[in-house]
Amino acid sequence: MAANPVPIQPRNLEVKLQTSADGTPTLVCRGRISTETSGLWKSEVKKLVPEHRLIIVDLGEVSYVDSSGLGTLLATYVSAKTSGCTIQLVHLNERVKELLRLSQLAAVFEGYGEYL
Repeated sequence: MAANPVPIQPRNLEVKLQTSADGTPTLVCRGRISTETSGLWKSEVKKLVPEHRLIIVDLGEVSYVDSSGLGTLLATYVSAKTSGCTIQLVHLNERVKELLRLSQLAAVFEGYGEYL
């Protein structure tokens, strides 16, 4: 007799662009930033970097970040910074905050948005 399958959590990422009245873009993310979704994350940020000095990233509904996702967050941050653009992380849940602390990357993103 076959065992009941365990439901698999969605491994997707939704990224929606919102623009404030002053033209500052906010990427509202929902889901997981992982090996499977890193490409989407990177392409969405790359679209905005040349035209903006600040990009706000709302991670309030990001439930999971794996090592590849963490690497992608860091790589896009560094790439944007090199181009004169700042990525500001906001609404991080405790799990993502702890990941940044444990990986000692909190200092890289320190002082931005509601992270602290």
